[in-house]
Amino acid sequence: MSNSNILFLEDKIKLIVAGAICVAKDKVKNDALLDRDLRADYLDMAVIQMNLEDEFGIVIPDKDIADKNKVSEIIDYIKKRTDDSVSR
Repeated sequence: MSNSNILFLEDKIKLIVAGAICVAKDKVKNDALLDRDLRADYLDMAVIQMNLEDEFGIVIPDKDIADKNKVSEIIDYIKKRTDDSVSR
């Protein structure tokens, strides 16, 4: 995946997170904690999960999203999942 594709992917994910929890995209930093810094609750996480699944055409098991508390963890997870689906 090229650098421009990675940045585009990160931007898309940050927009999804920002939209789901109603915060400005510039507050969604890679090192932001979803619960503490962005005040996301379990319903917000469910919305994030569904929107990521819709956007990237993947299924995210509940246990996988529950393990993610940093924006960077979600970005890394989606990168890996989309790389896996492309290489098949």
